[in-house]
Amino acid sequence: MAVVKNEIPILEFDSESQAVIMPGHGWDYKFSPKAVMLFMNNEIEDYVSKNKCEIVGKFESVTKTFYVYKTIHRGTEITFCQAPLGGAAAVQIMDQLIEGGVKEIITAGCCGSLIDDNEGDFFIPTAALRQEGTSYHYLPPSREVELDDKAIMAIEKVLIREEIPYHKCKTWTTDGFYRETKEMVLYRKEEGYSVVEMECASMAACAKMRGIIFGQLLFTADSLANVDKHNERNWGDEYFSYAMELALDAVAEV
Repeated sequence: MAVVKNEIPILEFDSESQAVIMPGHGWDYKFSPKAVMLFMNNEIEDYVSKNKCEIVGKFESVTKTFYVYKTIHRGTEITFCQAPLGGAAAVQIMDQLIEGGVKEIITAGCCGSLIDDNEGDFFIPTAALRQEGTSYHYLPPSREVELDDKAIMAIEKVLIREEIPYHKCKTWTTDGFYRETKEMVLYRKEEGYSVVEMECASMAACAKMRGIIFGQLLFTADSLANVDKHNERNWGDEYFSYAMELALDAVAEV
């Protein structure tokens, strides 16, 4: 298929799966089929220290080294690593994991709430609004990208088993952290989006293009529900470790 051209560059698309630079160049890591990517740092370090996890890979970036670990959780071998902020960076790590043999990925991290809720409420995205750039390099242009039903069901199963209240929702994925304007927030709320974050659409698109299962567990940190006053709350600090355990549980269920 030839490149579909457009006056607007982000709407141009090439379905060719092979690129000039492919993930996996310069290394030959082999990872477990099940993986968790975590938008957190201290909690990963604590888990690695307590469980003496083995380093099974590392990815060098301009800003830091991302270590990939292996653990046994509920009798299942799982690969896990930190996910960097932003769709483009997160997908770069995701693509590397897939090249190393990962077939199922659950991510966990915080998000902003667009609706009235309590800090730390859990949400499972079923679809993500593509107001970012990375997803358009993996799928043809569309307004949303849907998440995998198998991953959604696995996350639900864990939350139900643990008796944790949750909401299934549509999420607004944006690159513009400082461009969540009052009118745009109101518009997204009217469209039915419950939360906002920066990676879900990008990662869901990558997963679909690469043919793997992907799901995301979100918990609310700050709140934009009142557009006249941003409420930082406690940025969800108390829920990161809990979300990590739930994500490990969920990927074992996929």
